[in-house]
Amino acid sequence: MIGQSDWTAALVDSVELRSLEAALASRGIGATEVQDIATAAVRDGTFAVAAGDIERCFVDESVDEPLLPASTGVDPDVLLAETARQLDVLSSVSPYRDRVVAAPERSGSTVEEREIIALATGRRNARDMAFALGRGLHPVTVAIAGMLDDGLLEIAPPDTSFSFSHWGLAALRPRTGAELLPHPRPREVEC
Repeated sequence: MIGQSDWTAALVDSVELRSLEAALASRGIGATEVQDIATAAVRDGTFAVAAGDIERCFVDESVDEPLLPASTGVDPDVLLAETARQLDVLSSVSPYRDRVVAAPERSGSTVEEREIIALATGRRNARDMAFALGRGLHPVTVAIAGMLDDGLLEIAPPDTSFSFSHWGLAALRPRTGAELLPHPRPREVEC
């Protein structure tokens, strides 16, 4: 994956080069890796939308090409099944609302745990940490959930948390059996 600083620099360079793919290539990232990043972004983006709340939406009539298209595509049925499986794993933490702090006098045993603990200041949620680490949102959220279960992390109290934008909202709830049935066909929704 690509870290936040490299991603930001590539976005800046892409303006002059008129291509994000060219900007990434100029940083030594090959075409196959670029497609892997694009496909991972589709999967991670789908998880991010499903795990979050949509407060409002609008229809953009533009036909702009995506900054980094996943030219190999992703099968929608596989994508939705994978996203449902990913959501089922999470019951103890919301990747957007919950900010975490390191548990007192505890340390991680793996490099990944130590990196997450170093970022666990109460001001970052899983999404912030994933971006800072250059990793996908789902794997970082799962790692945080495991670290919460193992007592390495704690949900930050409100007086420590940097943002109160979701004050009073609970973390994700476990899915029920009815929600695990095959998904219905999409329906038109008025935005």
